[in-house]
Amino acid sequence: MMLTLATLLESQAVVSVLAAATICTLSAWLTVHLLRKAEAAPATRRGRWLVGTALAAGLGVWTTHFLGMLGYRTDVILGFHSGTTIASALIAVVAVGVPFALSALPKGRPARGLLGAVAGLGIGAMHITGMSALEGCTQSQSDTANALAYLLGAGVMAGARLLPERRPFDAIACALIVLAVCGTHFTSLAGTVLEGQPTATLGPNVQVALSILTAAGAAILITGAFVALAATRRFEAQEQAHLNVLATALQNMSNGILKISSQGSIELYNQRLLGMLDLAPDAVRVGMHLEDFLKATGDSNGWDAERTARVAGNHWLWMGKDEETRIEHLFDDGRILSIACQPVADGAVLTYDDVTRDRRAQAEISQLAYHDPLTGLCNRRALNERMLAVHQTGARSTLLLLDLDRFKFVNDTFGHAVGDQLLVAVAGRLRALIGEADFIARHGGDELAILTAGDTASAKALADRIVAEIEKPYILASMTVVVGCSIGVCGLDDSTSPSDLMQRADIALYEAKRRGRGVAVGYQPGMIEAIAARGHLENDLRGALALRQFYLVYQPILSLTTDRIVSCEALIRWNHPHRGLVSPDEFIPLAEETGLIVPIGQWVLEQACREAANWPDAQHLAVNVSAVQLRSPLLLTHVAEALAASGLPASRLELELTETALVEDGRQIAHTLDALRRVGVKIAMDDFGTGYSSLAHLRDLPLDRIKIDRSFVAAALDDRQSLAVIKAVTQMGRDMNIPTLAEGVESREQLDLLRAIGCDAVQGYLIGRPSRRQTVAYPDGTRWLRGGERQTLVAHASGDFPEGVSDLHQAPCAGDGRGLEEGTVPKIDVIAGHPRRQQLTEDGFDVPASALPFPSDLGRLPASVPVAR
Repeated sequence: MMLTLATLLESQAVVSVLAAATICTLSAWLTVHLLRKAEAAPATRRGRWLVGTALAAGLGVWTTHFLGMLGYRTDVILGFHSGTTIASALIAVVAVGVPFALSALPKGRPARGLLGAVAGLGIGAMHITGMSALEGCTQSQSDTANALAYLLGAGVMAGARLLPERRPFDAIACALIVLAVCGTHFTSLAGTVLEGQPTATLGPNVQVALSILTAAGAAILITGAFVALAATRRFEAQEQAHLNVLATALQNMSNGILKISSQGSIELYNQRLLGMLDLAPDAVRVGMHLEDFLKATGDSNGWDAERTARVAGNHWLWMGKDEETRIEHLFDDGRILSIACQPVADGAVLTYDDVTRDRRAQAEISQLAYHDPLTGLCNRRALNERMLAVHQTGARSTLLLLDLDRFKFVNDTFGHAVGDQLLVAVAGRLRALIGEADFIARHGGDELAILTAGDTASAKALADRIVAEIEKPYILASMTVVVGCSIGVCGLDDSTSPSDLMQRADIALYEAKRRGRGVAVGYQPGMIEAIAARGHLENDLRGALALRQFYLVYQPILSLTTDRIVSCEALIRWNHPHRGLVSPDEFIPLAEETGLIVPIGQWVLEQACREAANWPDAQHLAVNVSAVQLRSPLLLTHVAEALAASGLPASRLELELTETALVEDGRQIAHTLDALRRVGVKIAMDDFGTGYSSLAHLRDLPLDRIKIDRSFVAAALDDRQSLAVIKAVTQMGRDMNIPTLAEGVESREQLDLLRAIGCDAVQGYLIGRPSRRQTVAYPDGTRWLRGGERQTLVAHASGDFPEGVSDLHQAPCAGDGRGLEEGTVPKIDVIAGHPRRQQLTEDGFDVPASALPFPSDLGRLPASVPVAR
């Protein structure tokens, strides 16, 4: 054996051996490095690394062999068969490089070791093929040596692939590859006997030079490979740096990321995703199938199998689309995730965004934008959008527009805090009464709106229930508050648009208020035309004062104590140029609503005081004052200016106000009345008993007269209750030293009854109709004469007759017109017992157009002289 080894050493050129060993070492290191790259590369980029590994391993082995052969037996002239040499190179790549490169694919070590052994056998096959390429010599090979060479190559290469895949073992792997290549080469050569023609002196030197050139060329190639590898490593370092930056950004971004392959396996995810889905860090891994991932997500969030399957089906559906899909998933704990699935060439990328806070903020913004912050009901904006949606769908619906009655009184009396509590309580009652089926909104202030499904009839029934429910007492802040409501009802079928529906419901609400409040009124055809006419009337009313279309008439007030006309009430009339006389019941409420009553009332005060200043000193002036005027801070100024301009003493002016005015703003009214009384103006309560009657008004307010409403007078003869009211008010006035006055006296029976009860004064058509020229109709001395149970009014009429008394009869004046004096028989102008001619005619009386003697005692009248009785 030693002889054979010595012979082997003598047959090799040292330079060639060293060059071959160097090339083998470098190629082995390059092969191991490329193999590690192939093992670490993703599947999409692994192919190029495998090709590089196969070429580096095969060509490295072949170059080592060829350099060794160039230095073998330099003493013999040797040649190489080109075809066989090329075949050996291909065998090196295919039989050595390819198996060695493929050993990077299996996960298990046995498979890798097996492929390494195949590569080792390939080294032996390449060596035997390369030896057969020698020409110009005869050779014999030992089968034993070749067998040992195969076994050595296979064993050592298998060991190289069985080493752990860690950096310290890469050097060992390189050494084993060098050992496998060199060991196979020299073991086979040890059994080879080669004979040929000796070379000349320069022959060996030529072979050595050729070996050196070949080694240099191989070195250049290997160096280029190392340079390329170094550049690759640099690029990889840069790429890794970028990947580290991306990984850092990926793991710290606010969104969850999930990359799924087309086969449904997870290729990429970040930790943020795990936190969003409540998944443990070890619950997800790269390569995990989508179905398993979603099952783990479902188990972590308490989903049942059906929900998990539905979610999985949705994911496959999104991945199959050509465009991005965006959805929001609501979890059971209230979290909301926005999921975007973007299909790509090899699968899909899903991004997850936790939008819980955003949606909650949007919900709060929407709550503020579409809901009333006080009551929690929807606001006007939400109501308009709901009405528009209902109008577009054509669903049968009805709008109820509700306004709280006496809400301002609650606000002003108890404060806005109690008013707010009342609105909240009303909203709660409506919710309890209506439920979730219908739509409730606060339209503004104390006005609410209800959009209910169904026809107008069912909505009207609902409105009646609401009226009854709202009128029940409220206990707020240790106090009991009672309010009512008025409701306007309009069906969608009666309107053409949402705005038209609101307008008609508002018109119906106005009608409900006009009817006395506390009722529900449905819209009827013609209401909108009536409102339009009212608008025209309002426009005319605004110009009536400037155009001097108003004038005053006066109705006398008779004292039952002295049977004399002691006062007259000023009443306004409107002579419209086209409508004619407009009823005060029609334009006075309109003036109060629009605020025009303040300047109109100022004109009435000024005009009435100016005319009353010409009356006898014993006669007083009564002027009605509305609640709007009483609330105005200008009233005191208007009264003072009217008295000052006319010269009328304040003691001759009496202002009449209703109980309703007292209730609406009691404190301010009391302050105003007290100021008026301090200047000498008298105060009368008009229409007592018809408003919010309260005995506290009689006790606390500075009143100079109580006027009993005409409704009680009209019914007193037949209705015991009305008679009892008159008696009670009269007695209270007598006890409190407040005179009483009964309105609406139209018959002698009513007059006699009121006189018997003890009423202080009366007013009505029996006494006299309103007259435009009071200074002519009722001069000083006008009185009622008594004749048993019959009475005769004697009046002076030297000028025009009062308005509405055209049935009085005029006779030539032959006296001084100062009335009848006891024991005298003057000439008179008019005798009238009743202003209506029809009743005079029915009594069988008429007055001849001639001078009539008329004594003061009816009992001494000649029987031939007819008089009005």
